[in-house]
Amino acid sequence: MLPTLERLTVAATRALSVVGLIALMGLAAMTLADGLLRWLLNRPIEGVRDLGGLAIAVAIASCLPVVLSERGNIAIRLGASVHPLLGRVLDALAALAVAAILAAVAWQIWIYAAKLGHARETTFVLQIPVAPFWYGVDVILWFAVVVQLVVAARDWANMFKR
Repeated sequence: MLPTLERLTVAATRALSVVGLIALMGLAAMTLADGLLRWLLNRPIEGVRDLGGLAIAVAIASCLPVVLSERGNIAIRLGASVHPLLGRVLDALAALAVAAILAAVAWQIWIYAAKLGHARETTFVLQIPVAPFWYGVDVILWFAVVVQLVVAARDWANMFKR
């Protein structure tokens, strides 16, 4: 069952990373158009800066789950130089620690989004409510927690193999 779950999470995280890529490419296109219009016509596009921060938040959050599922994050493996089993135990414990820290971050982002929603915060120029974007980022982060728990389960399952 775990290999099937791993394949599903990798496929889902890759699809989600496309959302991040689209957000980033949209921001790049808006920035390019804004720069060209400033240069050619001295008429910038209003609100590009408003959307930029929101697009970056979505783009970064969308790419985090794929990095976790494909183990693309930076890792220091000290235990493997002492004993292979110790290295696998430390990897499994580290995977759980990453999941716990990521859950704490997701929880804090939820609180932040709720505060933005209660205050009815909007972007400066376009007056777009920002809370829905941060709730979206938070949902993605909670998905990343689930992905990291799958990675941790794989590490625990592989601990005594080899």
